[in-house]
Amino acid sequence: MKTALLAVATVLFASHLFGQGSIQFANRLVNTTTAAVVAPIYGVDPANPTQDKHGQAATGPTTPIPTGTQTYGGSGLVGSGFTASLWARPAGSTAAFVQAATTPFRPAGSTATPGFWVTPGTAVILPNVPSDPTVRAEILIRVWDNQNGTITSWDQFYDPITGSPTALGLTVGHNQSIPFVVADQLGGGVVLSPTLRGLESFQLYVVPEPSEIGFGLLATGCIFLIRRRR
Repeated sequence: MKTALLAVATVLFASHLFGQGSIQFANRLVNTTTAAVVAPIYGVDPANPTQDKHGQAATGPTTPIPTGTQTYGGSGLVGSGFTASLWARPAGSTAAFVQAATTPFRPAGSTATPGFWVTPGTAVILPNVPSDPTVRAEILIRVWDNQNGTITSWDQFYDPITGSPTALGLTVGHNQSIPFVVADQLGGGVVLSPTLRGLESFQLYVVPEPSEIGFGLLATGCIFLIRRRR
């Protein structure tokens, strides 16, 4: 009886220990043939700072994996002045994304620098997504110019109640990835931590002033009416 109880306790302990899943927080990982990721992040386009762009480029200092067709006007991000953060929730859920980790970008002069953040030494634990063969994680990567370390949170860019951009959101470069679901079970126990397979490049931008947005919508409406009259 004691042996059976000990076995049950061991299983419950292991279940608790490996309940939270883990993932490799890297946007440049090529030492795998099945789940490689090369998705550099770009800075604000100086010619069009309010332009929001996503998608894999065709070429780059390091060839993107997979390759795409997007073009970027900004340079690949470099240095600790930029922060990358990892957010997650169970796939199919409407729950809020929960932040799991942050990391700076690679310093100038390091191997394969432009556009890639510093990969943490160990896999990142997702506190709200288990390592379960029936559960997948939906991931969101958020990146911002941290203004020499003075901007420490993504929440500083948007009003927590209204969701409207703050003064920082209108003036400081930031952006987030298109949410994507990792196809593999999260790491835990004997299961290895998967990569961010599905992540695509994007560039930082500043949110257009509300007046600019209104003018754009008005212009679009006028064009539509003119076409209808013709």
